[in-house]
Amino acid sequence: MRLPAVLHLDIDAFFAAVEVLLNPALKGKPVIVGGLAHERGVVCTASYEARRFGVHSGMALRTAAGKCPPGIFLRGRYHLYSQISEKFFSCLRRFSPLVDEVSVDEAYLDLSGGRYLHRSVYDQAARIKREAERDTGLKISAGLGFSRLGAKLATAAAKPGGLCWLHDEPEFIRQLEVDRIPGVGPQMALILQGLGVRRVHELQSRYLPLWKRIMGGRLDDGAEWRRRQAGAKSFSRETTFREDIADRELIVSHLAYLLDRLAIHLLEEKLFAGRVEVKVRFSDFSTFVKRAALPLPTFSYLALFQAALPLLETLLKRKRLPLRLVGVKVEDLAGARDLLPFFNPPGERLTSGVGRVKGRFGFSAIFTARELMLESLYPMEREGLVLKTASLTK
Repeated sequence: MRLPAVLHLDIDAFFAAVEVLLNPALKGKPVIVGGLAHERGVVCTASYEARRFGVHSGMALRTAAGKCPPGIFLRGRYHLYSQISEKFFSCLRRFSPLVDEVSVDEAYLDLSGGRYLHRSVYDQAARIKREAERDTGLKISAGLGFSRLGAKLATAAAKPGGLCWLHDEPEFIRQLEVDRIPGVGPQMALILQGLGVRRVHELQSRYLPLWKRIMGGRLDDGAEWRRRQAGAKSFSRETTFREDIADRELIVSHLAYLLDRLAIHLLEEKLFAGRVEVKVRFSDFSTFVKRAALPLPTFSYLALFQAALPLLETLLKRKRLPLRLVGVKVEDLAGARDLLPFFNPPGERLTSGVGRVKGRFGFSAIFTARELMLESLYPMEREGLVLKTASLTK
């Protein structure tokens, strides 16, 4: 009998839950982390009590204040969240060497290697969840599935704080509306609706290549997941600064330059990226990464920058320290876009035009305004800035 081997765990309302853990007086109250009610900025996390008022992550703080008048707004203590996050992942690594850290509070585990060490995979999953909750002091939702997608959907069904397994995973997924699938954003959902596709089974029967592209391997079992990880294709750029940098705008300028490099490289290789990842290393050598799926596969510099900047902003809140390194990676690469071939995301024409100029006159022939801030820091040659330890990896 085939058994599920992918476990997904997600700490419930992570930042807010940590604040409640540190201050029990907040228990049962609408806690909103991200800034004070009158400040500019967005909600990072809202407790379940705040969510009942309609508050959610990404909402403007002032909008959240209007929706939730009794809300308790906190700027957040990201160095503490980082410490608890590390406890979470350290616990998971005791049970499996294959831990995919999706974000600071979320991970996938491949349990297939430990099937002979426990009475059942269900007991194994329950034990991992129990010990992770003990180590962190927080409630964790968990889902057990035959695939990454199934495990994540099971976790959603288990919230808050439960453990769930979908017995008939394929049929459950087939009946879902497409906008319930992780990775299908509002723009993609709108396009699919225009094609007359509302449920997954309609997408599978009419546009199977597109369905496979959206999934990007998330329907694989544990063994196929490992093979894909071993052969995954990606491009990355990173640089270590000559001196640690605390100035936000200067850090963003480096990010912009590295993304410009990647966008032109994708253009030259005739590839589309489906996911972007940002990496930072602080002055104490602690390193963090955060990734996000792109709304549509693309090589557009604009789309890459718009996806990467919020990731960088989140990572910079982890510690109140200057950075020594910043890096970016594009992955889930493909040589074609299964979506309607005549549909081009914003910015691709611009990137193509910029690429032609750079190809003829050199990479330094044209920069964005953000990149120009780096001219006073690094020597400039025809093919770009001479960074301290720039690298391109495949």
